[in-house]
Amino acid sequence: MKMTGIEYVAHIDMDAFFASIEQAANPCLKGRPIAVTGIGKRHSVVTSASYEAKRLGVRSGMPFFQAVKLCPGLMAVKVQSRKYEYVSREIMKMLSGVSPRIMVASIDEAYVDLGFYTKLEEALKSFIKFKHDLKESFGITASVGVTVNPVLSKIASDYSKPNGFVVVKKGLERAFLKHVPSGDVPGIGRHTLIKLESMGYKTVGEVLEEFERNPLRLYTAFGNSFLGLIQSLTKNSFSREIFFREEPPKSVGHSMTLSVDITGRELVMRVANFLAARVVYRLGRYSMESAGLTVHLRYSDGKSRRLSKRLGSMISSIKDMTEILPWMIESIWKGEAVRAVGITCWNLTKKRRGQQLSLFEAKRNPLETALEIERKFGEYSIFPGNILFLPEIRRVEKPSDLHYQGFCRRQVSC
Repeated sequence: MKMTGIEYVAHIDMDAFFASIEQAANPCLKGRPIAVTGIGKRHSVVTSASYEAKRLGVRSGMPFFQAVKLCPGLMAVKVQSRKYEYVSREIMKMLSGVSPRIMVASIDEAYVDLGFYTKLEEALKSFIKFKHDLKESFGITASVGVTVNPVLSKIASDYSKPNGFVVVKKGLERAFLKHVPSGDVPGIGRHTLIKLESMGYKTVGEVLEEFERNPLRLYTAFGNSFLGLIQSLTKNSFSREIFFREEPPKSVGHSMTLSVDITGRELVMRVANFLAARVVYRLGRYSMESAGLTVHLRYSDGKSRRLSKRLGSMISSIKDMTEILPWMIESIWKGEAVRAVGITCWNLTKKRRGQQLSLFEAKRNPLETALEIERKFGEYSIFPGNILFLPEIRRVEKPSDLHYQGFCRRQVSC
């Protein structure tokens, strides 16, 4: 759908999404510091923290035992992935009332094309209504950034959290960025930030000034991709057709943090095989196959090992996974106590169709059967049964009771 109205694009980011949903669902949690996490407090990772906890330094991705040291009154709330996925789907439907074209970036954020409007004021009124309806329907808030390019909109949505609403009109981009910390720019990681600060650049405004004065210095220190990122911050136009074009995922992965450390090879492989099955199911939904595989293990001391391999053949079935996984895991695991396991497929392509069918036997791909069952009965209606009976992990009713994350990466740039 081609839009010829205003040039603006919005970024919507739910505020402390998982934690806010739990506080809205349980009045006893409102106003209290909570962390949505797995079932084993000692080894769990904070998936989402309420703003009461964030003010004391608790952050997503932080081990729960460290979060408790920062916030002694922190309450652990068990992650409930299916609840969050449902709310996310409903919110994205609500956003379609703001604009007919949105791009979902993750479970709690999306970009909205405002080219449907002829006046910025009309678009802003729609967002005010959206924020009101969101609060009325789910009891949560969202922060909105409206600018003329997607990267800047993401920065703007994070500028005044929670429940922020930041609009940067065309021509005022430099003025807005002048005092924005460099670490708030998507794409600037921890190591780049440390190097920037060591060179005396603490704000985006300072980096932009140096870029205009001496771009060669920045190029020598950080490379061409960094310069491209800095240039994108001041662009007052972008290709809407390319940015909002539906694209297949760049990678598909699943990870699981366990309630207790595991050490036996059989236990590690059971968890890895379960995650591999989930990855294959997701690949099947997209009708894709993979030529790259990454295995990630995190140990009880917090250290991690990762192995990535570009494969000579395509992964498209659970059988393919189970033939490769043991070798990859044993290459990086030497018997240490394992706290978390992650499996990611990358280098994805559309699955080729061309299997020779038998004249006398009606064959059906087991993956297609599994996907059909999941479509009808839900995501966890089929899974390897041995995941339920890990001897060294207390029995759980279903795999989603473990701290489990599925993710699908799509590269976002302008």
